[in-house]
Amino acid sequence: MGKSRARVPSYYRQSIQNAVNRQINLGRTKTAASLNREAIGQVVSYCFVAAAHDILDFDAGKAAVLTVKMNNAAERYTLDRDKRGARKARIALEDRTKPLMLETFLLPAGKLGKTANEREILAERRDAADMVARYCVEALNDMDYTVEQIAAVMQETRSNFEQFLGWSEDGEMVAYEKLRRVVEDIYGVGAMVERVNGQGPIFGTEY
Repeated sequence: MGKSRARVPSYYRQSIQNAVNRQINLGRTKTAASLNREAIGQVVSYCFVAAAHDILDFDAGKAAVLTVKMNNAAERYTLDRDKRGARKARIALEDRTKPLMLETFLLPAGKLGKTANEREILAERRDAADMVARYCVEALNDMDYTVEQIAAVMQETRSNFEQFLGWSEDGEMVAYEKLRRVVEDIYGVGAMVERVNGQGPIFGTEY
């Protein structure tokens, strides 16, 4: 996530963050699990946009279009969920995106997975990340990118998330600040990347 990025009008800077709840199928009650999903969705979304820039040489305009199409994909799922229920909507989402994915997006585990509780947390995070990844895939497909190009961006997205986890070893606030700088370069001055309200650190220690 270190490549130089062109500027984009600042009104795009919160587009992903405002759509995260729709993207990862949060309910009305924000439990610890749903806050966890929301945080994962936000970070993965930004890692994806950075990956698309680095792999596909997106300029500011394409980054803005990608953001809009990601939000459109999330809204498409939400409307289907409200009409037919979460299970049928999820199956339809998977059916639409399966032909576009050379492999399933598997969120890096980091240091999780040693205990039963950690495995449960990791499964929840990976489910949230899978949903966001499918919206990302739909967005790039709508922009006429090939399956191979999409796969390369998704691989870079995983690498970016691993880098974020590495930053978090110095403290979660450190990781979010570094991610904010990346997002600011993409979306313009004044970008906001903040931890989900009401949530303690989930990626690392506070500082």
